[in-house]
Amino acid sequence: MDYFYHITVFLLFLTKKYLMKRILFSITALLISSAAFSQYWSTQNSGFAAASRGISGMEMYDANTIWAFAYNGVTTTANVQEFTKTSNGGTTWTAGTINVGNTALRITNISGVSATTAWVGAFDNTNGLGGIWKTSDGGTTWTNQLMLTTAGQSWTNYVHFFDANNGIIGGDPESGEFEIYTTSNGGTTWTRVPGANIPNPLTDEYGYNGGYYAVGNNIFFYTGKGRIYKSTDKGLTWTVLATNSIIGDFGGTTESGDMAWSDSNTGIIVRKTFTGTTPTGLQFHKTTDGGATWSQITYTGLTAANNISDITYVPGTDILLAVSSSNTNGGSWKSKNGTKWTAIDTGVQHLSVRCSDVNTCFSGGFNTSATVGGMFKSTQVLATSEAVNAAKQTIIYPNPTKGEINIKTDQKIKMISVVDMSGKTVIKTDSGKTDLSSLPKGTYIIKAELSNGTAATEKVIKQ
Repeated sequence: MDYFYHITVFLLFLTKKYLMKRILFSITALLISSAAFSQYWSTQNSGFAAASRGISGMEMYDANTIWAFAYNGVTTTANVQEFTKTSNGGTTWTAGTINVGNTALRITNISGVSATTAWVGAFDNTNGLGGIWKTSDGGTTWTNQLMLTTAGQSWTNYVHFFDANNGIIGGDPESGEFEIYTTSNGGTTWTRVPGANIPNPLTDEYGYNGGYYAVGNNIFFYTGKGRIYKSTDKGLTWTVLATNSIIGDFGGTTESGDMAWSDSNTGIIVRKTFTGTTPTGLQFHKTTDGGATWSQITYTGLTAANNISDITYVPGTDILLAVSSSNTNGGSWKSKNGTKWTAIDTGVQHLSVRCSDVNTCFSGGFNTSATVGGMFKSTQVLATSEAVNAAKQTIIYPNPTKGEINIKTDQKIKMISVVDMSGKTVIKTDSGKTDLSSLPKGTYIIKAELSNGTAATEKVIKQ
């Protein structure tokens, strides 16, 4: 993505490679943002030395480990190669420079797995050529692991690591196939995914910088033709979803969008339309069968004017968070199933949002002076009114447990899912109880879907 920033208006212009997101802000708005948040969010300091650094993108590995990268919210055309990270749940953030040996390269995204280890993708603004760099010392040094080399075709769109060993790099079609590489040894060696394992691109179809979403072993990326490519095995094999019947382009000038996934089955598409730079339409479409079918959601609590900038699921649940960076209609909202959106705060600029579970969510914003502000962290359990009602009627016990889990409720149980902390569903049953005996010790999310359309979730410790 290439960014052009103005003091009063920020527009992310689309060319073949530029993902269209419109973020309006003023210096005044930046200065008052941190004071305006509701009790759900606490403000943390992103640590950037320069003021008005915005969080361009962030990735949560777990509730403690988050890496993010920055852009310049004031100076037009300035290229920023900076990151910030935390390994203690945001108690402290440490910022630094992403030195990839070429100050002209743009950072596409960042993916970290510990306090010391992370990867970034970077690309050339003219020909797209770039690659992947890794740090093993907390960001002090960055070492190139792979370069994409076909000018005019190769284009580094994203890098993601599922754990310290298994990762993926995604680029545009090269020689007629999307250029995707995987590694199982932390990036020491990379193997290109065979074209036979990836559905063929359409004519002039391409991906977007940072236009991906990962949960558990699942990864998705969207394209300029409105389609979503999906992998459930860490990028080794792919299918393509015919979402171009819903949205024509995820980064167009008159139409753009976003997506989020709870697991391999449940996902949502945000479709926005514009007249000039004015947002005029907002739609949500949801799937519960992995993208085979989609239903448009009738919703309340949000409007097109809010101009949603990012959306995320709490992994393994139906709970959604949406945020907006608008300086007039910004804020954050929560919803169960995307039908009824409830404002968490208003008038606050949120650029990005991710959650590890119902207890821990982070949102990136702007720092308001050198080292002050720039991050928000949840202070309460994230629950919609529907989820609260379901919780009152439902008891999940015992907790902790040696294995057996019982569900007591006055509703019929449709499905019980057990989700590990990576977002992977490890058990599914339609019984009133389930057993974790076969699972390793650790923390899991138990989700009980009920006949009244609600769901109860609880974090359970397996001893």
